[in-house]
Amino acid sequence: MSIQFTAHEEFFTFHDPMQNGKLIERQTEIRFDPLTGESSRIIYDPGAPFTPTDYTDLAKETEGAKCPFCSENIFSRTPTFPDELIEGGRLVLNETVVFPNLFPYSKHNAVVRMCDQHFVKPSEFTAPMIAQSFMAAHQYLQKVVESDAETKYASINWNYLPPSGGSILHPHIHVLASERPTNYQATIARASEYFYKEQSVNFFSQLVKTEAELDQRFIGSIGSIDWLHAFAPKGHTDFIGVFKAASFGELTAGHWDELAESMLRFLQYFEMIGIGSFNLGLFIPVDANESERVHVRLVPRFTSGVLDTSDINVFNFLHNEPLCLRIPEHTAKDVAKFFRK
Repeated sequence: MSIQFTAHEEFFTFHDPMQNGKLIERQTEIRFDPLTGESSRIIYDPGAPFTPTDYTDLAKETEGAKCPFCSENIFSRTPTFPDELIEGGRLVLNETVVFPNLFPYSKHNAVVRMCDQHFVKPSEFTAPMIAQSFMAAHQYLQKVVESDAETKYASINWNYLPPSGGSILHPHIHVLASERPTNYQATIARASEYFYKEQSVNFFSQLVKTEAELDQRFIGSIGSIDWLHAFAPKGHTDFIGVFKAASFGELTAGHWDELAESMLRFLQYFEMIGIGSFNLGLFIPVDANESERVHVRLVPRFTSGVLDTSDINVFNFLHNEPLCLRIPEHTAKDVAKFFRK
């Protein structure tokens, strides 16, 4: 069964004052997602280096008494679940604490405080810290699924540092569950079901197989998670991890260990290229089906220039057209080096 990777090239011609008025031609490549058909654009990369913001001083200003997630406040300034959902109101797993989101995004919405340390630099994350946090999120979702039979869609989401939309420096993740999907979840569910009906094969399984054979965007595997770079990225880079699990019921502690080890590899790559922030979304079908798979998307985030300009502009936000500075095939080769360690 074939997966189609479709792209369209456009060229813009102009006189470049930086090259003494030389007439040049610059390319934009429009790529189409092989599952959904949604487009994104590979645009010219000026080659400016990424420079991550140093949040050390801000961390000192916001820690302790000013942070509801710090140790002295976590059990007095965070809300609690009803006892019928979680006895005692919170889930505690060593330093990890799970509690309700005061301003929920969904029918079920927990916050997972990852550790005691207020500000964790990318190089300071450990595999146990990450795995334990996702394990705690898993335990919360188990409680939700057992208590609410209508739950059909779940996700675990990580906004790391302000460029990603994170509003508190203290590392934490969000867990969402509902009978209603987000736009992304609905789009993926419809498109993967259609692909399965037309091709009689799971799209995600076929994507991994095809990308591994092409060896253009395939990065590597950590245990039961296969990693690749998206053909049509949702950001300046876009990494997809496909789990060998179709639904929530198939996830185990081993998956969280593998995800944690994967994240350490990506964090090493981010540090090398000067990226200090990211968004992560782990999408989990609650009920097993033949067309979907548990999968994760990891998109680095940054600001640029003296204005600390956001990497998201009107193209992303209103045209719903992601922009990508780096050629996915080149990025995949660079990241793959960290997965061969």
